[in-house]
Amino acid sequence: MKTLSIVVPAYNEVHTLVPALRAVETANVGGLGVEIVVVDDGSTDGTRKLIEEYQTRSPRTPFIPCYHDSNRGKGAALRTG
Repeated sequence: MKTLSIVVPAYNEVHTLVPALRAVETANVGGLGVEIVVVDDGSTDGTRKLIEEYQTRSPRTPFIPCYHDSNRGKGAALRTG
């Protein structure tokens, strides 16, 4: 099965990230497998902790977290992902 990697750059998204991840998990992608790569771009609002907690809940979709120590911008987050 082919896999679609969806990269989600996140910077201070503690209030919006979980609904976005749930939407990705339930999206119809035409029979492809899906993996979610979330890149925390140096958030200061608890986004990193939220990502770590989300990962431990064992979502149905493969979930790969990545972290930047400081904010480097959306482009850098996408390249990391």
